[in-house]
Amino acid sequence: ARRMFQHWRLFGRDWAPGRTPRSLPSLLVCNIIFRLAYSQELDYPVDPSALPPLRNPDILVGENDLTALSYLHEPAVLHNLRVRFVESRLIYTYSGIILVAMNPYKELPIYGDAIIHAYSGQNMGDMDPHIFAVAEEAYKQMAR
Repeated sequence: ARRMFQHWRLFGRDWAPGRTPRSLPSLLVCNIIFRLAYSQELDYPVDPSALPPLRNPDILVGENDLTALSYLHEPAVLHNLRVRFVESRLIYTYSGIILVAMNPYKELPIYGDAIIHAYSGQNMGDMDPHIFAVAEEAYKQMAR
């Protein structure tokens, strides 16, 4: 059986379910009508109480720790991971003490000796998220 997934689209400061063509600019006109380019409208029967809260403030978009987000729901988490991975080219993000890693499907120059030394002796939150930060924290805890 084919499983159906919920799709979310960002319109201004609101998240709404459903898909719209990516090639057409769109604007959320009200909570159920999307006006696309060329005056085409798509009408979605949406219960406003079923929508997640507003998206996070712009200052938090791309945050390196998901627990710092004002709204921690699925669309906000996915959007933050997308911004970090696609726009900022960062594959690691924290979620508290958990390290979330996006697979870039290519080798990256982020594992050399210089990077190891940069994370050596640092606290986990002092530098950008990285597997070496987690390893350093684990080593410190073992050495205690």
